Amino acid sequence: MTATDNQTRLVPLEGGINFRDIGGYVNNQGRTVKWRKIMRCGHLADLTDSDLDHLEMIGISKVHDFRRQEEQNQNPSREVRAEFIDDYQISIGDISRFWEFLFDGQLSADSSHQLVVNSYRSCIQVVIPAFSRFMRHIVDNADAGSVFHCSAGKDRTGMAAALILSALDVPRETIVADYMLTVEHYNSDKLIEIVEGHLRDAKVKNWDRSWLIPYCSVHQDNIVAFLDAIDDQYGDVKSYLIDGLGLSQADLQKMQESFLED
Repeated sequence: MTATDNQTRLVPLEGGINFRDIGGYVNNQGRTVKWRKIMRCGHLADLTDSDLDHLEMIGISKVHDFRRQEEQNQNPSREVRAEFIDDYQISIGDISRFWEFLFDGQLSADSSHQLVVNSYRSCIQVVIPAFSRFMRHIVDNADAGSVFHCSAGKDRTGMAAALILSALDVPRETIVADYMLTVEHYNSDKLIEIVEGHLRDAKVKNWDRSWLIPYCSVHQDNIVAFLDAIDDQYGDVKSYLIDGLGLSQADLQKMQESFLED
């Protein structure tokens, strides 16, 4: 692996979707998150054989799939040479209420945006069983590389990235900026076209693309709502990691020792 490849935010894969490294960020103590230890992305169905070789080369040993069963069936993962943990079944980002609002004539660009923001704000208890297991795996796999993903690598994946970076004491503004990189590295237009296809199949005749953007892209209000809700209910993210997700102070110390460098 070249030095240049070692320091690129976007992992150079032919079939990667929003495949990004969360390394390179500087925390509040001036320490830097190590590269090629923890990576986030969308689904892995489009990876090429060369991509599989690359992930093996950089030492990926665990892959965490947050998707629901029907999502996994729709886009089955390529067989990355690593252990798969794929029974989290996280439902955050489900657009069921979008359909309810649409058929009730209540959907607009603003109501769509608020639905997504509220889903981030209201989910911090719901995700505890999944994210507590996930964070335990991240701690236990500190000597190797981990990949975590959902379908697009933006909502469920964005929350998980925020928790890891918070555990590493990365500043809040950096965490929000990392979340927003999906705007640059994910083709939301393609997802909008898929959703529009579903609308046509459902015989929906009238909609505006502005209604779909909140679900198909990201907005900083989303991740801010998630982190603010944690602050409101737990005091800060560190307390959520310990009191909510069940990590210990020793676990957080191990993460900082394993994933940070001076």
